[in-house]
Amino acid sequence: MSGKVVHLTKPCKIKVKNSNLILFFYEDEQEVKVTIKDIDFLLFDNAQFSITGKSIELLAKNSVATLFIDDSFHPSSMLTPFHSHSTLSEIAHVQIQITQNFKDIMWQKIIKSKIFNQAEVLQFFNRNGCSQLLELSKNVQLYDKNADEAQAARLYWKELFNMHTFRREQGSEDIINSMLNYSYAILRASIARNVVVVGLLPVFGIWHKNRYNSFNLVDDLIEPFRPFCDLHVKLLLNSKYINANNFSVNIKRDLVNILLFECANINGGKSTLASAMELLVREYKKCVMSNSAEEMFFPTINFEYLQNEFL
Repeated sequence: MSGKVVHLTKPCKIKVKNSNLILFFYEDEQEVKVTIKDIDFLLFDNAQFSITGKSIELLAKNSVATLFIDDSFHPSSMLTPFHSHSTLSEIAHVQIQITQNFKDIMWQKIIKSKIFNQAEVLQFFNRNGCSQLLELSKNVQLYDKNADEAQAARLYWKELFNMHTFRREQGSEDIINSMLNYSYAILRASIARNVVVVGLLPVFGIWHKNRYNSFNLVDDLIEPFRPFCDLHVKLLLNSKYINANNFSVNIKRDLVNILLFECANINGGKSTLASAMELLVREYKKCVMSNSAEEMFFPTINFEYLQNEFL
């Protein structure tokens, strides 16, 4: 994933012309052509739009991650293409037969990576708790049977924003939670797109197994990337939006930009966060097909890039 992110904040009409998207903005009476091959992520941040069936079909066929936001600025739905991978049936049968041992090891690795990145975030901001998180990361058990993820979260959120009153809540509308939830929704849509593109069925998770959740696997694979969002939100609040209490369009645009930041170290190289998610999903598929979690790799944070970007 290396193309553009299109962020729609004004009322518009979307249609198809010559196999590309045409955006007509009502306020400006302006028509804009968007070459479908150039975009990877489309964010509808306005409920006042109309879109043709052909446009939806074009987005799906080109595997464009598409996220819809409601009037309350909460993610309401996302569009993922119906599976057209050539070996879908084979992959599905392998996913169904994933062993518990595979899940035990993979989830252990995922949580180790998440807690390690959380520790690095605290260290970056010179917060207390870094050494405790690093210790927790080293000692995560198979399938996180000791619930180290939950222990880490209690310490992490208390220290990161240095606010005793802050509570991490998915439905909360304070500025911090709103920014975090928005960022996570963007990552979730992007990972869902990558999962579908490689032919994996997102319903078959590792730890998540809610029968009403079509994206259990996505909610597993997103975990090591959440600290990237936390760091980005904290940096924005420390620099551009120190006194912000309104979840503005500018804030949302800055949050979307994280996909294109070269802020990830993964598999021996530096990459944008979007590319890192794509690499991780492809590696996970290899592990699934070989029934071995041992070679799985995870991202760490490129703090040098973020220092240059914000400080």
